[in-house]
Amino acid sequence: MILTNNILLREQNTVLWVEGDQVDVLKKARDLIHRGHRLLTSPLAASGRMHFSPVRSILLTDEAEQPEEDSILAIENSLQLLETSLAVHRVDYKNKDDYGFIDNELLTQALNEINELNARYQQIGGNQFETGKTQG
Repeated sequence: MILTNNILLREQNTVLWVEGDQVDVLKKARDLIHRGHRLLTSPLAASGRMHFSPVRSILLTDEAEQPEEDSILAIENSLQLLETSLAVHRVDYKNKDDYGFIDNELLTQALNEINELNARYQQIGGNQFETGKTQG
């Protein structure tokens, strides 16, 4: 499942739209993870500058199972880190369109990597990730 507040992805029927900024996306992810969904991508972007982005997309497993400790710790720590960072720095709404483009590119790359891993797992008969949807 793609959880996002990126306007570039809003019209896709494969996303769970979140109204608000990236803190709201992380909070929605946290709620879903506590219900048993697992993280497939990092809740935080790799670049420190992206912490000031108002846009964020996160991949979670489609199916809920038993809550997983690693995903719970990752989302709780990420949310705390982001909120601490934003207490000192402001969200950069001025460049929201650029952040949306970058977020979309990062999401596309993550989906491509997951699809590639799923193809490899299929070849060896292993388990697949639950999200392998391609992005249009």
